[in-house]
Amino acid sequence: MRKSIFFNVLASLCLKKRRFRASPMPSEIMTYHYPNQTKEHQILQLLAGLSKSEVVFHRLKRKSLLRISTSIILVLISWNCFAQNENIEPLKIGDKLPEAILNTSFQVVSCSSVNIDSLKLSQYKDKIILFDFWASWCSSCIYKFPVLEQLQEEYKNDLVVILVDSKETKDTPQRILGILTGAKAPFRKTTLPTIYNDTVLTKIFPHRYLPHYVWFGKDGTLKLISSAELLNAQTVNALLLKH
Repeated sequence: MRKSIFFNVLASLCLKKRRFRASPMPSEIMTYHYPNQTKEHQILQLLAGLSKSEVVFHRLKRKSLLRISTSIILVLISWNCFAQNENIEPLKIGDKLPEAILNTSFQVVSCSSVNIDSLKLSQYKDKIILFDFWASWCSSCIYKFPVLEQLQEEYKNDLVVILVDSKETKDTPQRILGILTGAKAPFRKTTLPTIYNDTVLTKIFPHRYLPHYVWFGKDGTLKLISSAELLNAQTVNALLLKH
């Protein structure tokens, strides 16, 4: 009697456990959920579920490999640029700008455009190039902009003035544009373009003070490194005579 009661209770518990068992994962195929299906049908469904899982796995694998490859390429590009900058040496009087520098695209900000443009120094090979290293917080630099504009206007067929704002100044394009348009102090508008976020020319022409002026002749050689006192027609004429 006791044995029969025990087995009846045990059978009842087993039935309840089977009835209220948690639903399996979608990829699982359990026989008691499909009482009318044959074993072959269940195996086929299981294989189909595994095939779908394999497809998803391979997709995720391809995406991961693509992300890894992209990251490696970006790191290599960054390292190459870093290595090139590290190999840059200062120029001396009489030296020429390397071809790699002449063909480099520099980021440029100007009051004529709200967007950041670019320029290559190679487009000014037949002109005197005057680099003016400056910063938005250098008022003495900004007060000389009218002098530079006057020189460029007077010698527009022979001279090009390019402002250079180094990355070390931590200037933003918005701040620079505010200076060039005269919207920010000291409120001196200029049409001169400026190279922005420079890391190359700053290493070729190292300096401690601003403004800093670097002159190249029409033959492409470094002629003069000067202060603001030599920003005049006499200096330009002397460089034209040397050509």
